[in-house]
Amino acid sequence: MNSRQATLLVCLIAVAALAQSVFAQRPLDPHGYEPPVQTTDAPKELAGLEVKDQRGVVLPMQSALVDENGKSITLGELFADKRPKLVQLGYMKCPMLCGLALNGLVRGMQGLDWSVGDQFDVLFISINPEETFELAAAKRKGYAAEYARAGGEKGWRFLTGSEASVRGIADAVGFPYRKMENGEYAHPAAVFVVTADGRLAQYLPGVAQSPTDLRLALTGAGEGQLGSTFDQFVFWCHQFDPNKGSYVIWAYRVMQLAGAVTLLALGTVVWMLLRNEARAKRLTAPAAEIVKPKNIVSGVVSTH
Repeated sequence: MNSRQATLLVCLIAVAALAQSVFAQRPLDPHGYEPPVQTTDAPKELAGLEVKDQRGVVLPMQSALVDENGKSITLGELFADKRPKLVQLGYMKCPMLCGLALNGLVRGMQGLDWSVGDQFDVLFISINPEETFELAAAKRKGYAAEYARAGGEKGWRFLTGSEASVRGIADAVGFPYRKMENGEYAHPAAVFVVTADGRLAQYLPGVAQSPTDLRLALTGAGEGQLGSTFDQFVFWCHQFDPNKGSYVIWAYRVMQLAGAVTLLALGTVVWMLLRNEARAKRLTAPAAEIVKPKNIVSGVVSTH
């Protein structure tokens, strides 16, 4: 075996071993989900009110709501524009948490080059059935002004509804809440990212929403229709970590990518070796044959 053949054999063995190690691995869970770590320092009012992972469920599109003009509208009608939605639940007279969550969403969306009313919409649904559409209209106007982008008011809806209708939506997305003795509501904070056909794609807990998390979540909810090829690639390389409440680099994807690049490089090396070997055979001239001269016997003619 010559040196070229030995190199080729080593490359083939490396390719086979790497391919087996890369493609034999599988993520333990398609969502990369692990139960959230329970903490003991949460206020007692929020005990048992953690957001539940309900990804994949379809929201109850028949739920009846009331828009900012006092018009009855179903949740399904709000999805008629076929854009993904960011959905928040809370109440407009909330003394603290809801305002923080709304302000956090505004700041996160201001960091996107996508705009409300264009690439996606926002729905704020009140969990307090006593709140009115007039209050919803005022809140819509105020937050659209703070967002300060054209079309923001069109794509940002503030909605009210009955206890039964709103409770059905909240249960579907995994948002628990309860009314306390003082008339206020205890509830968590989260943004729910919903596909254009009403399926819960992701949830982002907490009051602060980073532009990166919002973009990744909307890219996923867009199901290939929102964002560039690069956005799709970046989304493919990330997974959502419920413990951190944000997206993180998915090590499994990085391994897949590194493996694919390595396989491509090794395959290129093998191809070049084979090509060079074939070319060398074609260019090598056949060895010249050595022709031995024949002995010539001369006869002498004798004359008498």
